[in-house]
Amino acid sequence: MTPKPVRADLHCHSTASQVAKLGISRSIGLPECATPPQEVYELAKSRGMDFVTITDHDTIDGALEIAHLPDVFVSEELTTWFRGERHAVHVLCWGIDAADHEFLQSNARDLETCAAYLAEHEIACSLAHPFFSVAAPLEQRHRRRLAELFGVWETRNGSRAPELNAPAAIYLETRGGSESGGSDDHAGVDIGRTYTQTPFAETPEDFLAHIRGGHAQAGGEQGSAAKWAHAALALAVRSLSAEPATSVGDGAEATDESQVSKRAVTAGAILELARRVVADGGERGGSGDSEISAGEASGLLSAWLDSVGFASDPAGLLDTLKAEGFRHSELERRARRIHEARLAAAARTVTAAVEDPARLPAAAEELTSAFIPAIPYVASATVLGGERARLRRRDPGDRPRVALVVDGAGSMHGVTHTVEWVRERGVPGWDVEVVGTDARVDRRLPAVAELETPFYPGLHLGVPSAPELVETLAGGNYDLIHLTAPGPAGVMAAVAAKIAAKPLAISHHTDLVGYARTRSGDPGVAATAAFALRSFLEQADVVLSPSEPADRSVEELGIDPVGIARWGRGVDLELYDPAKRDPDLVPGEVSVLYVGRLSREKGVDLLAESFELARERDPRLHLVLAGGGPEEQALRERLGDSATFLGWVERDELARVYASADLFCFASQTDTYGQVITEAQASGLPVVAVAEGGPAELIRHGADGYLCRADACEIASAIAQLGASPYLRGALGDGGRAATRARGWSRSLEQLGRGYELGVARARRRIGASGAAHRAA
Repeated sequence: MTPKPVRADLHCHSTASQVAKLGISRSIGLPECATPPQEVYELAKSRGMDFVTITDHDTIDGALEIAHLPDVFVSEELTTWFRGERHAVHVLCWGIDAADHEFLQSNARDLETCAAYLAEHEIACSLAHPFFSVAAPLEQRHRRRLAELFGVWETRNGSRAPELNAPAAIYLETRGGSESGGSDDHAGVDIGRTYTQTPFAETPEDFLAHIRGGHAQAGGEQGSAAKWAHAALALAVRSLSAEPATSVGDGAEATDESQVSKRAVTAGAILELARRVVADGGERGGSGDSEISAGEASGLLSAWLDSVGFASDPAGLLDTLKAEGFRHSELERRARRIHEARLAAAARTVTAAVEDPARLPAAAEELTSAFIPAIPYVASATVLGGERARLRRRDPGDRPRVALVVDGAGSMHGVTHTVEWVRERGVPGWDVEVVGTDARVDRRLPAVAELETPFYPGLHLGVPSAPELVETLAGGNYDLIHLTAPGPAGVMAAVAAKIAAKPLAISHHTDLVGYARTRSGDPGVAATAAFALRSFLEQADVVLSPSEPADRSVEELGIDPVGIARWGRGVDLELYDPAKRDPDLVPGEVSVLYVGRLSREKGVDLLAESFELARERDPRLHLVLAGGGPEEQALRERLGDSATFLGWVERDELARVYASADLFCFASQTDTYGQVITEAQASGLPVVAVAEGGPAELIRHGADGYLCRADACEIASAIAQLGASPYLRGALGDGGRAATRARGWSRSLEQLGRGYELGVARARRRIGASGAAHRAA
């Protein structure tokens, strides 16, 4: 009978790996590893490892503690540098003694010398996680030399996802060499789940001889974002939860310590922890100084344990993670389900509280609590996305990528039409993918809830799962995130961009403060909207504004004008054309057209009043309304037979409606641009509009339309004057058509591309300055 193969986990750590590599870990009191050597041995043996070793970072102390036990050999994970360079690698050195360790550490700054020593003394070794940046990212010349120096590479690292391990395996296939595998466990959870297997060996020396001879295979589990998150949680449980604090939502009376932990669980603390984990993980270091204290970290850990059912028994998490048959994906799914259920409930609570600002603090606390189960996975998915991005090679001709995150793309409004044009025409020099919960997107996210927008009946917004959104953004290899609204997806994407230090552009489409003021009639609600919009916009590296009046409204919120760039909207001059006129398509001897939502903030009450006054002077006038909204029924009752309601009209048919009307009236005081005005002008219609917001910039009074005060009598006079004069209508209509020739979509999309460039440039300066300060600290 052929002897069975033998196995060993050739990459694992113990408490001897004391100094944490990440600055955030040091600042909150986490060691590099918290697993006692004896526990490493017992867990490895329980998982069928024939031989056991410990590869602590640059020390053999952990391995020496168990060296007297059967089947153990002494090893370390050596950190060594290319001589005179910032580039370093980790080398797993197996079966060494104290003299070997001393020589290697004394010469660690010279990789060539260490490699020669290992070869001369026939010490089995392997290049650990070859495509992981230990210090400065390796270049091709470094890897070519490493392939010459080391015949064994680690191709299965249990803490790294398959796509991160694959490059090493592919490299070996093309250049030749042998492989090794190990769990790279730091938390005492996955030891022995990844291993190296060789033909039968009676002793460690025989086992290592097989490896040197190239008779070894890597096997077992590979890593994932969930596995990385659970390792961090297990390490935190071992280090921070000796006396677990009462977490958010507990009804029991808390101690002083637990009260501190309760107060620590804030949105700011959660965001800062996630941001630092990603930043320090990406740089493989970071300062030990942090705004997050050990007490706050302990509070966050307690809150997470509570959220997934381990509050009363933190050690139970370790037992679960170590249990036979445990799957990291199962615990992740459990946490996600809890997050999504909480998020759906919290989103409804926040929506209801918008109409009653006094309830917002409690709603915000509920919303913060909803994200706690997801936070470890958000951070780990972001780190994994960054690792994937670093491994992707881009050709010089590849265009930078943009994730355009939208809310409510399935509803009929100006933002939807603008996004559709971006999808159809593209942005010169950029690859843009639209992300959202609606059908009209490139990457659709599942929604955990559908909410009706406060004060805006009929406009529904989907609430995405935070991990789903983060994985989409992290996995898309995007160079910039572009947001269109402070809806659920937009706000979450802004947070994700901040955590990942991605360039962020936000386009200003809607005067939310004016909308809130108009629809609620409550100054407190308007003030809340102003605070929320300012908090949203100030996250951006560039705010894309459609007009000078919109610029001023953004500046009034406290946004630095240096970060504001122009993105005017475009108009399709082929679609909107006076030649499409059909006199029989719209009713009335002289038709006055309005296109848009029939809602108070769009000025439809002023429109109706103005039209009624104008019709008293000229009964031939007939109002045609294309659109729908919350005020439709009231307008029907008010206007009666003097108005025709077309409902929402598809784009091609709408172009015919525009061309067939006699004049266009727009009474909104809250529009940042006024897309329908440019469409009416392109269709050859004279326009009457209120001289506020974006419309004031689109109309040249007396040349292509009339600008009026927000006064019904003044607007009515302009309508009546145009209604009585076909010649005047024709002259102003020709002027409007001429004006729109400079407002095509090509110009708009070129502006958008320049805005993206500004956002990336400003982000590089911001990130560069932050990184310099971080390294100096």
